[in-house]
Amino acid sequence: MKKFKLILIIIAILIALSSINAQTDKKKNNTSPAQSGAGCFDENSRMLNAGIGFGGFNYYSAYTGYGYSYRNNPAFSLSYEQAYRKKLGPGYLGLGAYFGFQNSNSTYNYFWNKNGYNSSYYYKNSWTNYMIAARGAYHPDILNSEKAELYFGLLIGLRIQTYNYETNNPDPDANIYRISNGSVYPAYSLFIGGRYYFTQNIGLFAELGYGISYLTGGLSFKF
Repeated sequence: MKKFKLILIIIAILIALSSINAQTDKKKNNTSPAQSGAGCFDENSRMLNAGIGFGGFNYYSAYTGYGYSYRNNPAFSLSYEQAYRKKLGPGYLGLGAYFGFQNSNSTYNYFWNKNGYNSSYYYKNSWTNYMIAARGAYHPDILNSEKAELYFGLLIGLRIQTYNYETNNPDPDANIYRISNGSVYPAYSLFIGGRYYFTQNIGLFAELGYGISYLTGGLSFKF
């Protein structure tokens, strides 16, 4: 919840900065990029994407069956992209960085009744995956219009998995329900995305890939 609140605060700050930046640009030049016929992404583009993702991979094995419950929470991500100043072929290349995280947990609830004595224990395994990566996306001119575009790219980096186990059972042998440990893994993703601007500096984006989540959507802020 604290991480989600932090994402909302960052988005609010970015909206304010984008609005200020748009007013400044308007004073400097009465002709907007859209009016001059430029595309969404060109050699001067710099943008930050704040997204929420669904359908993440199960990076671990969790037990299923009676007494077990599983929860796969949405993924949250921030990515920055800046255009390479020279045009490469029929479009522009955007280079930047990506950060995302996603949490999942598996809980086993055990109920015991013997000689009129009742007990209830839980055993909870939680995993949080953080992805830190370099990111590149190509924006072809033919798919890059005044307010909308399609693009595709590659993400390469590291996935850092942290693990937590907790139980209310005081028995030292309760650790038998511990499933795994944290570790660091290589991470990569091919993706294809689209973006639509409803103001000069703020738009919506959606991406399909297989990184920390299958489908990601959110807001794009151009600076």
